[in-house]
Amino acid sequence: MNGDSRLDRLMPRLSFEERLDGLLAAYHEDRRPDPALLRTMPASDNARWNHVVDILNGLHTRLGWYIDLVEAFVTQLELRLILAGQARLLAGVFQHRAPEMAAAADALGLRVVCELVQRWQDVRLAELAVARFSEELSGRSLLHPDAAATLKGCRERILALQESLAAADAPVRYEFELLEPSGADLDHLLDLLLSQKVLA
Repeated sequence: MNGDSRLDRLMPRLSFEERLDGLLAAYHEDRRPDPALLRTMPASDNARWNHVVDILNGLHTRLGWYIDLVEAFVTQLELRLILAGQARLLAGVFQHRAPEMAAAADALGLRVVCELVQRWQDVRLAELAVARFSEELSGRSLLHPDAAATLKGCRERILALQESLAAADAPVRYEFELLEPSGADLDHLLDLLLSQKVLA
């Protein structure tokens, strides 16, 4: 009896949850799962398994791209905050144009605040989507470790930006609350993650 035959004899004893854990372990380690995980699965589990695959595909592809985009936006936000600070310094240097330059620096600062609030909601939407799917699958860790680290980094960088803006010297201090996204926005993202439609 070869190795594959021995696996085929053992795998049918695995529960659905054990098969799922095997798939997730392979996914998190960037390796292909053992083909016997699927080859020996009872047909009665097919529908449930297909739903799990839809969730993982949505998290790996669509949400993965979303997280990468949010990270790029956060980097742009950090650069804009630096530019706003430089604009404020220039307004102090060029006294003859101080009012106009101060106004431009204020406008840039307000833009940073508005974008920061939006980026926070983007991060929270991703976190809430992952939490919703994780809860559906008994609290399992579903997001790829690289994507999870990127999302956590975005959260930390946004909170650092908020702290920096709140600690700035008057009159350029910005104190504001980071609001949670709406339930409708979360439902929309969940629908997009599970959508099977393909654009022609």
